[in-house]
Amino acid sequence: MERKYQVTESDLFDFFNGKLSAEEGRVILEWKEVSAENRKVFDAVRKENLVLKEVVRAQLIKGDYSSIQGRMAHRRRRVVGLKYWVAAVVVVGVVASVSLWDNSPVEDTRKSIAYIGRPARTAVLELADGGHHYLSGNEIRFKEEEGVQLAISDGKVVYDKKTGQGVKEHPVYNKILVPRGAGLYRIVLNDGSVVWLNSDSRLEYPEQFVRGERRVRVSGEAFFDVVRDTTRPFVVETDRQSVSVLGTEFNVSAYPSEPVLTTLASGKVRVLPTNGAKEVLLLPGEQSVLNVEGDSLFVHPVRISDVVSWKDGIINIENMALCEILKVVSRAYDVDFDTKLLPTDDIILRGSISSDESLEVFLAVLSKVADVKFKMNADGKIEVQKVN
Repeated sequence: MERKYQVTESDLFDFFNGKLSAEEGRVILEWKEVSAENRKVFDAVRKENLVLKEVVRAQLIKGDYSSIQGRMAHRRRRVVGLKYWVAAVVVVGVVASVSLWDNSPVEDTRKSIAYIGRPARTAVLELADGGHHYLSGNEIRFKEEEGVQLAISDGKVVYDKKTGQGVKEHPVYNKILVPRGAGLYRIVLNDGSVVWLNSDSRLEYPEQFVRGERRVRVSGEAFFDVVRDTTRPFVVETDRQSVSVLGTEFNVSAYPSEPVLTTLASGKVRVLPTNGAKEVLLLPGEQSVLNVEGDSLFVHPVRISDVVSWKDGIINIENMALCEILKVVSRAYDVDFDTKLLPTDDIILRGSISSDESLEVFLAVLSKVADVKFKMNADGKIEVQKVN
């Protein structure tokens, strides 16, 4: 009588990681010899397991796998079950991604997606007098000691400068630039307020705050934890709006050619567009959206953790369209995508991944949950197309 085995992909991973009993291991080995198809699956999972051990450190916090249910059902008919697909979609994605790069010359690592690692962390401090300082680590702290302003990065003084007597009426602005692919940066201003600055972002701050207010300028994305000072409101300027607070926590996303998003975590903020739209007062858990033209402003509720997770090293794609996710990836890894082969109907995804992962791992995750594939073109752009 023929023996029938029900071996899932999860069982195979347990086998390769020594988690099965001797009897269970014997059943796996017998199942492997039943057919060439079983041996093929056995070898594929063995390779996936090696990738898991040596490459993959990504963890999907949550996700919607509805887009790959068809392929899951197909594999169930081949005896490899659904159970492991949900648990190990990252691993399968990395293995699948390897085949996507095969048509790139192996020796030309500059054009290989696998060559692009995790985001670096090198920001630039640009002084008003034209001086430049490269910032090691991922934090810079400003403080004043006996009339001298100090900028400290990675435990070392980046620069020191006499602040002069009294508070100036017309402040001199310095800049902190975080380029694409540079990761996030934490900045402690000399009033104690903390600013997290995302990739492809710029913070302009005064050497000294003037009387009556604390004013900074932002391009890109920043999260603010403002020290309360009732005598000096804290004002954040972007090209299309200003945000005024006394002391609170809020996030501002103001990238060029994109809507300006202001999200309040605690306290209250007043959002004032510069192009005629009516100002709004935000409450915690609310986000204002200012359109690209700057003349339309509306407010809607959001989950704060989804918006501000980037400052904790998590790239969140919760309910985001694929085209928007690719913008985030472009800024985080300093790459450009060619999306002309994608359908006009966008793909909405849910999930999160550590911002410390390599680009290859990130795209491997996207390739599985969005049913797309990536290929590095000769011009350096990454081509994206839907899997048929």
